[in-house]
Amino acid sequence: MIVSANLKKSVDEYLDSIYVISHSHSSVRVYGLAIQHFMEFCEHKFNLPLDEMIVQMKEGSVDPYHAIKDLVIFLDKNGNKPASIKSWMPGIKGFLRHHGIKIYTEDFKSIVKLPKKIHYREEPLTKEILVHVLNNVNPRMRVMILVAVSSGMRLGEILQITVSDIDFQSTPTKIKIRAETTKTRESRETFLTQEATNVLKDYLKKNFGWIDGISNIELGEKIIFGKTKNHNDKKPKEWMKPTPHRSAVSSVGASLQKQLRDVPELSKLNENGVHSIHFHAFRKFFRTTVGNTVGRDYAEALMGHHFYLDTYYNLHEKERINLYLKTEPYLTISDFIKIEKKLLSIESNQQQIVENYNKFIVLLEKNNLEVPQILLDLKSNEQLSHKT
Repeated sequence: MIVSANLKKSVDEYLDSIYVISHSHSSVRVYGLAIQHFMEFCEHKFNLPLDEMIVQMKEGSVDPYHAIKDLVIFLDKNGNKPASIKSWMPGIKGFLRHHGIKIYTEDFKSIVKLPKKIHYREEPLTKEILVHVLNNVNPRMRVMILVAVSSGMRLGEILQITVSDIDFQSTPTKIKIRAETTKTRESRETFLTQEATNVLKDYLKKNFGWIDGISNIELGEKIIFGKTKNHNDKKPKEWMKPTPHRSAVSSVGASLQKQLRDVPELSKLNENGVHSIHFHAFRKFFRTTVGNTVGRDYAEALMGHHFYLDTYYNLHEKERINLYLKTEPYLTISDFIKIEKKLLSIESNQQQIVENYNKFIVLLEKNNLEVPQILLDLKSNEQLSHKT
């Protein structure tokens, strides 16, 4: 497919305008891919290059809505997934607007019908599965997985952590996630379990000469997990070339599958044909575990979902930390059987104390005896719950 100099310039200008809005290379790549598909469709359906197709749309000889409708059918017949087709529509509509072709939302919805996304069930991760995974990957991957499971971070965010982003003096260990590394372009903080902290410290000592208890200022801007080149790209279009960061994300994901491929129970596919073990599954495990323990809002905020961040930062820092400490045992993987048995024992003992407390209060009230102030203080401070 030959792309004229004028069309390439037009595409580059449009993608530059997209980058200015979000500073997201991923967005630029998705929009660039959408335009590439549009080019292929125009040549297949109309035997026209995209720039001439735009001229005909402006002149009124080609209806843009019906052209996009036919494009969707073309993409669907070529086996593209509904989610992918939907993700390309903003790029195509935006490119046409960029050339002065008006696309109205209501008209678009009434004429262009997008294929419905099929929702497949995914096998949820368990701690038993995670232990099995950790026993079958290399040390670097093991550290990344434990960081993902205990923090809820995206793989792209993990791959951009620097030594200075980590506060080992905090309990629990705190990670500052810089705005420029996040999908939403908002900074936030999250935490690591003691288990993840320990393996991360060992990794830093071995690979960077990091020393516990000192500032390590010379290592401050070192990217902990480095960058990995992706050698699978086959000379993509200039605006389609993956950034080094995106290549690293793809490479780490592929490396995880490679390390697990000889273990049948860890290399299974979900109903949608995707491997059941992947980094987004670790993030889902975090969300479910933290949500079940201390609440969904807190989990969503630590994961960086915009809607929940304001509520999260309205909490006092001590309260944010206490909530994480409450959920930390449930995010600990290696010794989870021992820890969960201990938690059950503590909960059982606490329930017995609560029952005895309630019986004692009832006894005092039956005999018209004054309830000691210390018991009233326990009740008011919520150190004991009346729930049995």
